[in-house]
Amino acid sequence: SKVFIPILGVLTSEFLAFGPLAAILECRRSNNIGSLNPLLFPLLLGNSVGWIIYSAVVKNPFVFAGNIGAVLLSFFYVLSVYSLVSSSYEKLRMEIMSIFLVGMWCCVGFAVATLEDKGLGVNIIGVLANIVVFLLFASPLATFSVVMSTKDSSSINKPFAYCQVINCFLWTAYGLALQDPYVYLSNIAGLVLGIVQVVLIYFYPSGPLVPSLSGNLISRDDYVISTEA
Repeated sequence: SKVFIPILGVLTSEFLAFGPLAAILECRRSNNIGSLNPLLFPLLLGNSVGWIIYSAVVKNPFVFAGNIGAVLLSFFYVLSVYSLVSSSYEKLRMEIMSIFLVGMWCCVGFAVATLEDKGLGVNIIGVLANIVVFLLFASPLATFSVVMSTKDSSSINKPFAYCQVINCFLWTAYGLALQDPYVYLSNIAGLVLGIVQVVLIYFYPSGPLVPSLSGNLISRDDYVISTEA
C-alpha cells in the first residue's frame, strides 16, 4: 500500500531518530563525550535536512514526516556534543561540516525553487541527498571490522540494528511502489548494512557489561549510534 507502508516507515524512522538520545543524555549528565563520534551528528542533521527539502520538492508528506523529528533531534545532538567536545580541532571539524551542509541545502533549496524545470530540481536534490546518506552509512564500517576482529558485537546497537532493517525495508518497498530511485536506492544500501549488523550480532554475541560514564554497569550498546536512510 502507498499509505500503510510509509506510515509504518515514518514510525520506524522516528524511532531510529531517538537512537542516540540515551547516550547523549548520559554524556550531558557526566559532562563527558565518552566514545561518541562527534562528526556523526552534523551528518545526521545534514541528511535529515536534505530529505526535508526533497519532500517539499516532490510534495511527499510521508518523507517529510519521516525526517522532521530527525531534524529537531539532530540539532539537539549537535549542540549537546559540541558543548562537550574539548578538542578545538574536533570543534572546528564539527563547525565546518555543520555550516557546509546547512549552507549547501539552503543554497540548493533556493536554486531549485527558482528552476523552471522541476524535474531537474528533483534530480539535483535527490543526488545530493543520496550522497549525504551514503556518507552517513559509511560510519558503521569501522565498527564492523572491530566486531569481526574481537568476535564481540557489543559495539552494535542491537534494537536499532533490527529497527534499521525494518525501516529500510519499508522505505525500499515504498520507493519501489512510487518508482522513485532516490528513495529506494539509499534505503537498499541501509537495508544491506542493517542485515550485515544483524548477521554479526548472530555470529558474534555481545561480551559482558562494561562501566558506563556514570560508573554503572550497562551494555555497551548504549554508546553506539545507529544510522538511518
